[in-house]
Amino acid sequence: MIELLNSNYQPLKTSFKKFSDVFFDLLVNRSSSTRIASGYISEESIADLINLYETGYNKTFDLIIGMHYFEGFSYGQYYALMRLNEILSSKNLGGIYISTLMKYHGKVYSFCENGKYISIIGSSNLTKISITKENSAERVYDTDLYINDEPAAADINNFIIDLQNKFCTNLNNIQFEKIKIIEPDNLFKDYLSVEKVSLDNIKDKLTDISFVIPLKTEKKSNLNVYFGKGRQNFSNGSILPRDWYEVEIIVPSKTTEKNNYPKNQQFYVITDDGYKFEYKTSGDYSKNFRSASDLKILGRWIKGRMENRRVLKICEKVTEEVLTNYGSHVIHLTKMKIPNTWYLDFGGNK
Repeated sequence: MIELLNSNYQPLKTSFKKFSDVFFDLLVNRSSSTRIASGYISEESIADLINLYETGYNKTFDLIIGMHYFEGFSYGQYYALMRLNEILSSKNLGGIYISTLMKYHGKVYSFCENGKYISIIGSSNLTKISITKENSAERVYDTDLYINDEPAAADINNFIIDLQNKFCTNLNNIQFEKIKIIEPDNLFKDYLSVEKVSLDNIKDKLTDISFVIPLKTEKKSNLNVYFGKGRQNFSNGSILPRDWYEVEIIVPSKTTEKNNYPKNQQFYVITDDGYKFEYKTSGDYSKNFRSASDLKILGRWIKGRMENRRVLKICEKVTEEVLTNYGSHVIHLTKMKIPNTWYLDFGGNK
């Protein structure tokens, strides 16, 4: 059996299943072992896998990463992979392998279910497992083939084994000096709802209306929603990890009750590092302070900067110490002279 899988973003919403739904159903509910070869990974996708293993998942898992050795890893990606590899190795459940011979750009997935192989092959990198929401701000449309009980599925599994043996090195066996660590020049690549803008003469565009938004470090909320209860995928019953970058700040009422605070409004923000996206305040006394289209935008802006500053690692809690090391425990929200636009500053120790 061969089926088509599609991203199903509007305006091309089809009757076919989505890659992420099928992936998690196979991984969590059906397979006894998984092999993957993906050109690219993301911080979020590895955080999802770490979350699964830290909450009881214990099946065999081998991951090949095809492009990053040559193009570079972000600080967050590399240390998340090290952590996942450590978990897998300590439990004898597989490992992380890096293509060091040449670039590998394919996206192939093999799942073993009751001795038979099921595969997915197409355009979806592993990055797509974290794009699970209809309103996700990331917009790259992918198409894949789901292959079940066909000779090609076994061929794909054997190919991944050959690729691992002939192209790859276990992450543990690669000296750190040979790893290229890069700071992404754009935290929001492929996010069509986030715009890079100029900050020329930005101080001339600010008003005197400003608020200090404290960042809270509760164990399972605010900056640490990732550690809260997972979400049920109602299409197949799987409990999906919370997104690593999911963040919604709760603002104290003593701040939201002040004059000129944007109560229950939707507006644009321009950040101190030059991003523009939609924002909103909502809830009782406008306590919810979040990016409008996708909670991950605010979270990626905050956590991604702390990761690049090397004060936060993937899947570690944001603590008061982390914020101190970054250089700021607050975000400054300042009204701009541009209509319906505010300025967000989370500069820290620049």
